[in-house]
Amino acid sequence: MKLFLKDPNSTEPFGFDWTTYLAEIGASETITTSTWSSTPTGLTLSAGSIVTGSKKTQITAAGGIEGTRYTLTNRIITSSSYTDDRSFVVISAEQ
Repeated sequence: MKLFLKDPNSTEPFGFDWTTYLAEIGASETITTSTWSSTPTGLTLSAGSIVTGSKKTQITAAGGIEGTRYTLTNRIITSSSYTDDRSFVVISAEQ
């Protein structure tokens, strides 16, 4: 699982490239739905989107409590109704 550091005072974009995963399903497979969650709560997530030909997902994270480890999870549903999750860790730390 990937790990990122994020200053509590910053607002930063994060995301996933699902291109390889989608190509394994089929040449025309795309993302139709993308949802994000954070555990524990404390980060403000906004501007979730599907980008780059419906093959990548993105979210903006703001805030966070110093020293807290957040797991951000992205759940997608594809054009063939497959569902998958990917997660990464964001640690809120002064930089």
